[in-house]
Amino acid sequence: MKCEYCENRLGAWRVFTGSRFCSKDHERRFLARSARALRDLEDIYGTQSLTHDLPEVQVHRKKPELETRRAQPGQVITVLGLFTAGFLVLALFALPGGGPAPARRTAPDYTPHGTPRADFALGLRNRLSSSTPSLTLRDNFSTDLSNWVGGSESTSTWARSGDYVLPGKLRLWKPSTHLSNYELEFLGQIERRGMSWAFRAPDIRNYYGAKLLIGHPGPMPNASLVRFVVLNGREAERLELPVPLTLDRNTDYRVHVSVRGDRFLTSVNGQLVSSWMDERLGTGGVGFFAEAGEKSAIRWVSVSERDSMLGRFLSYFSIITFPTAPPATAPAM
Repeated sequence: MKCEYCENRLGAWRVFTGSRFCSKDHERRFLARSARALRDLEDIYGTQSLTHDLPEVQVHRKKPELETRRAQPGQVITVLGLFTAGFLVLALFALPGGGPAPARRTAPDYTPHGTPRADFALGLRNRLSSSTPSLTLRDNFSTDLSNWVGGSESTSTWARSGDYVLPGKLRLWKPSTHLSNYELEFLGQIERRGMSWAFRAPDIRNYYGAKLLIGHPGPMPNASLVRFVVLNGREAERLELPVPLTLDRNTDYRVHVSVRGDRFLTSVNGQLVSSWMDERLGTGGVGFFAEAGEKSAIRWVSVSERDSMLGRFLSYFSIITFPTAPPATAPAM
């Protein structure tokens, strides 16, 4: 895992504790990029509860002091316990008569989370991970769109343009519809007015919708973000908020949406632009659509299922390369 601000690799303890930054300073700088960082700090650190439907642009509060998140003794004991238990399980399976390694789950467009590992690390991860390991889905639309499902008329409204797909009526990425907490990321362009996406969508009649819109032309920020919820086919609570971005047509933008529990964070090219909360839809996948007057182009999309504490521990541990013979000198700590 890498720091979302400087992209340097995170230390082991920050991976275990779920941190997305290599330091408090980088975390502050990342959040400070957004004009709504004051409210986002309160949301993320829980220093003050806010209602999900309060327009952020009208909130002006003194910046709170960041709380120092320290690891509790119980967390240290848990990590050490898991480490010890892992080696015990590995030793049991290595004995004669030990059971075979569980079969890995395979599915279209699914790949193991991360990069190729050493054989020992792979064996340990396979034996200790659950029956539903953390997976990453990725689609660059190089083949057919059979994994994208929607209503009867949605198929004819989608088109291709070179390496991009042009969405029409809402279609959902079928392999993602069973997920709950995940990181959605995609690369896309706004060709006319806006670019729209859906998440936590169990079907096309229930989902959270969001879009980036281009407003007036010029060098000053000209963008806004629209968000809403659709329940049983009926839209509710549409809200449009200005964001501190200048968007241009036919330009690639990397959008990242963090979906965890009842909180959703959205960033564009690494800049946080939205934080909101809702608890009505707990499970569902991702999709794309275009409303009247809009045209967008999507280059690729990726969905990474969020790891549990054990998953983060195993993910970090499995990148370690174990030498076949003791080194001549101990490595510097």
